[in-house]
Amino acid sequence: MASLLRYAAYRVLLAIPTLIILLTVVFFILRVIPGNPIVAMVGMKAPPEYVEQLIKEAGLDKPLPVQYVEYMAQVFTGNLGRSLIFGRREVAAEIMDRLPATAELAVSAFIVSVLLGHVFGFLAARYGGRVDAGARLYAMVSYVLFIPFIGLALQLVFAVWLGWFPVAGRITPGLEPPRITGMYLLDSLLAGRLDSFIDALSHIVLPSVTLGLVLSGVFVRLIRNNMVKTLGEDFISAYRAMGFSERAVLWKAYRVAIVPTVTMMGLQLALLLQGAVLTETTFSWPGLGTLLLERIQYLDYTTVQGAVVVFVIIVVVLNVAADLINAVLDPRVRRGL
Repeated sequence: MASLLRYAAYRVLLAIPTLIILLTVVFFILRVIPGNPIVAMVGMKAPPEYVEQLIKEAGLDKPLPVQYVEYMAQVFTGNLGRSLIFGRREVAAEIMDRLPATAELAVSAFIVSVLLGHVFGFLAARYGGRVDAGARLYAMVSYVLFIPFIGLALQLVFAVWLGWFPVAGRITPGLEPPRITGMYLLDSLLAGRLDSFIDALSHIVLPSVTLGLVLSGVFVRLIRNNMVKTLGEDFISAYRAMGFSERAVLWKAYRVAIVPTVTMMGLQLALLLQGAVLTETTFSWPGLGTLLLERIQYLDYTTVQGAVVVFVIIVVVLNVAADLINAVLDPRVRRGL
């Protein structure tokens, strides 16, 4: 246990330089982009005196190195600052309003991608032949699919033509459950609101399938390749010689095959958060991705930088968690800690 904690602390410390580099790059790129966030907010016809006053209040009149040092000092004390537009609300509050929606979509899409990947990968290794060829073709095609195109296609077929699911949004207005976690599916169950749960579930199906479908191909290849390799190992032949049923042998092979995929699951969940930006835009999903795009258009420096901080922290946590789970499952990894 002590070695695992040391390893986790080591990984977190390694992530700090990454966070600093990303924040530095984002900080200077945003300020290189032509335009001014204050002018973007109040418009070109605003009185110059009023614009100058707002620029001074936001601290944008200071030299760039001073702005950079002050912002980095704020971030590492847990203060993400205030938005430069729309009432200068705290960035942390802006993010926490949107983050539950992104988390709900990412987790749902992750479940879809894992289920599709493991089922198709298992079937490909089990039956081979045409099933294997079909699964590998699916893995290649799904990996290169463009998220907005798939999202629009699913909307057209299942929302417009068939009318099975809503076109966009998180929930029908008026059916919102009491806010507990901010995730409608979970909050509906906690509040005992079955109507809200069903409605929220119908809204999340198409976005989660769109995002999960695109990333499921990685799991298909991993599970298929690991299963084929494992089924050729000597211990599998020994199990068969001992009289184990084919179902039991396949289950043992599957358990061995999924161990190397644990780390990839963590990486894929991190990628789901990135893919959520495109998915949220396509389905008008009010999450962190749409917030990021909105504020980039307005050059809201602090909100964009705050969103980057949150994304980096989530990716680091997921990667460390995946590595620790992999170390627990695989004794060889644990001995190397």
